[in-house]
Amino acid sequence: MKYVRWMLPLCSIIGVGIAFGVVMGWFPHTSMIWHYPLQQIDAPAHYYFVRRILGEGLGATTHLWPNDAYYPPLFHMLAAGLVQVASVFGAQMSVFTAVNIVWLATSGIVWPAGVLMLSTYWTRLVDKSDWRPFSCSMAIIVPVLSVSSASHPFLLLARGPLYAYGLATTLLPYWLYVTLRLCDALTGSWQRRKSGDTTDDEDDKTIRPAAPQTRVWPWILGFIAVGGLCVFAHPRIVFSWLLLMMPFIVLRMPWKVIAALAGVVVCGAAALLVYMRGSYQSNRYGNPAAWFHTFVPSRTVPQALRTFITDNISGPGGWLMAGVTVLALVVIGYVIVRPQQVFKRADSNAAHPGESEYHNTRRDAIALVVAWLLLMLLFVCSTSLTGWFPNIVAAAWYRAETRPLSMIPFGVLPLLVFAACTIADDDKLMPHLTRVARQSIVVVVLAALAVTCQFGNTERAALAQSVYHNVQLTDEQPDEQLTDSKYRALREVVDVTGARALIISDPLNGSMYAVSLYDANMLYPIYNPMKEGDGAKFEQTELAFASGGRGRLLDTVCPLGGGQPVYFLAMGQQAPSLQMFTFRQQYDMFHDEKLIDGYVRSGTLVKVRDLGRYGRGWALYRVDCAH
Repeated sequence: MKYVRWMLPLCSIIGVGIAFGVVMGWFPHTSMIWHYPLQQIDAPAHYYFVRRILGEGLGATTHLWPNDAYYPPLFHMLAAGLVQVASVFGAQMSVFTAVNIVWLATSGIVWPAGVLMLSTYWTRLVDKSDWRPFSCSMAIIVPVLSVSSASHPFLLLARGPLYAYGLATTLLPYWLYVTLRLCDALTGSWQRRKSGDTTDDEDDKTIRPAAPQTRVWPWILGFIAVGGLCVFAHPRIVFSWLLLMMPFIVLRMPWKVIAALAGVVVCGAAALLVYMRGSYQSNRYGNPAAWFHTFVPSRTVPQALRTFITDNISGPGGWLMAGVTVLALVVIGYVIVRPQQVFKRADSNAAHPGESEYHNTRRDAIALVVAWLLLMLLFVCSTSLTGWFPNIVAAAWYRAETRPLSMIPFGVLPLLVFAACTIADDDKLMPHLTRVARQSIVVVVLAALAVTCQFGNTERAALAQSVYHNVQLTDEQPDEQLTDSKYRALREVVDVTGARALIISDPLNGSMYAVSLYDANMLYPIYNPMKEGDGAKFEQTELAFASGGRGRLLDTVCPLGGGQPVYFLAMGQQAPSLQMFTFRQQYDMFHDEKLIDGYVRSGTLVKVRDLGRYGRGWALYRVDCAH
């Protein structure tokens, strides 16, 4: 019997282990990724956040942005903690290594384990025997399916990378599971109150004492703890949680709970609007059609729908996923039309033996389809449509496809699991087959799907190639973010300035990587430091430099050095891959050769190192703050 009880945990470990192997197999096999930064949009910001925590301590977690504004710090705390733990044992771990380890552990272990836990909400109600063969099989298959799509976790590393939001997305399945169990507990409690604090089992018609009311509280505490952790990882994950859970709450909860949640949503929306108006000045808030005015659709509607229904899996696996998804919708449609209680047995793992939980299969089926359709609407709006309606729908996810694209598995995988459990457990479905035969068919189909998705998945492979390419140091594209020449030039610059002197440069030319590479003190450590709050110094510096006036420039930038020397680095034009930054023109003065020459002639800038061998016009200047 002990052996039997260990079968499900053992299969779960095997499934998560295979999923971790898939993630490790996808991760670029090059030593450079452990020693050099990933050259992708927001990557320098995350390296900067980790270094800031290491330099200032945990107090920095409340103001990670260069303008001292708040940014979700959980991912960066974990990476900084790894560096500190390594130092305790006498090892020196780079920021890049720590970031990679945190991403691999959370994406390859925490994510598939979370999807598996979410799937057990339905699979735990299927098996009758102690051995639980169906649950054991699903425990191996589901984690592998969770890392088959190119959407998550791979997308948020290759396109961004969105480390903080990606971590919150990785933790979201746990919050969804706890929420569903809390809904069960609350609804069961209300049902017991209505029936005089007793439980009526439909099968044997006997009245048994209800479970103690205190069993609700563990789920309430779990909801608060797990939800708080997700929000700490990234507050915007609340929108994803709300989108996925809203159908379940509306269909299950009493109208008072729904009304209260609606009130919370309205208050939250109002608070967000107040925050946005205070943080981002704009005259377009009252005109949704003018929001995100630079947005350009990235896919046609048919392309978006194809991506969604295939779970963003290319090749044969994608077509098989589409076919299985359609089949799952047909099965779920059957459940909706014939609302028999398929999963009506007690949870064998319940805290109180014999306890019977409220569980309405038909409502689950409707909620899953509605959540799937809402995700589809969000994805189509974020990729293919323009105007006031898609702007409002996708606003919480920044009106770009990346975040909604990473959410597709949350719509597809629960559908597959629910349909699989329905086929495996409903004796009226395929009555000519035995229960064992039905379960075997389900397991074989899903196993074939999981295996097929690992081969010919070009979309996922392209993301791996993108990451591999973006850690290479070459001079094939001299103007790109970080080339071999820029790597060596920045090393030479920091050798001259040291790590404490302030260096001013256009971050879009790649100079911002001096922070993550050499812990340099760059005035612009990321490409978008923001002007709000303490960020006023950035705009003042830009305007002063653009003025051409010696006195104005010195009066503005010299105090920023805090008694240390102040330098200016000219390192060429902005990288083509960073041209997506809407306000890139704000840095044009930092690569205006005529303006720089004028400051040199006036003695405002004094050349201390000619870097012309790396690129035309490259040089390090000291700002003449001594006079």
